[in-house]
Amino acid sequence: MKRVAVVLLAAACRADASGPEADATAGGRAASSAAAPAPDDGRDDFEADRPGALPPGFTAAMTIGDPKLRATLATWVVAEDAAAPSGGRVVKLKESKNREAIYNLLLREQPRLADVALSVMIRPDDGFEDRGGGLVWRVKDAQNYYLCRWNPIEKNLRAYAVVAGKRVQLQSVYVAAEAGTWHSLAVVMRGKVLEISFDGLRRISCADPTFADAGRVGLWTKADARTSFDDLRVEAAAPSP
Repeated sequence: MKRVAVVLLAAACRADASGPEADATAGGRAASSAAAPAPDDGRDDFEADRPGALPPGFTAAMTIGDPKLRATLATWVVAEDAAAPSGGRVVKLKESKNREAIYNLLLREQPRLADVALSVMIRPDDGFEDRGGGLVWRVKDAQNYYLCRWNPIEKNLRAYAVVAGKRVQLQSVYVAAEAGTWHSLAVVMRGKVLEISFDGLRRISCADPTFADAGRVGLWTKADARTSFDDLRVEAAAPSP
């Protein structure tokens, strides 16, 4: 087992090689579903949601990492997909005109948790400048949250604290996995300690104090990355064994 210690923002992070890496809107701009809130069971497989629209209980937002950049709210929709892991529908980022340090968010309104366990199936579909995507949690607003993201172009999995729109890297590990196919991404955070797994293998452990309060969770892509997601699950993290 290889462990790498990183001191950043008074936080210690390490890669675990047990396996093979405003408010909720930016500038007040957002799009939200007018339908009923997301189910209380914390699972979204999007099978009952209307194709071509935002899933119920979700809000689209964006992080503007560089105020000099022009930003446009990306288009997220529920879409028919015969290859969906949990049925025949997914939620996907259909279109983004953004570039560079503009991050596209799809935030779940409930539940709002501090100690949280969340997971999703992810498939990078396309993107010239960027590909892949990930999960966000303890979302204070669209400029402040925790992030883990997988990029098949860079072949890495990374954990960040996004502070005032700027990503501060906590840890990065090498992950070589095929784009265009489904992969699982999971996060558990209790107190200051977070763990990230990719395809069922724990890859990253970090201890970071930046965000301690309960917040929203959601989905994330960067710039023009077009990505599909399915089977999003969120629940309170079980106590440490």
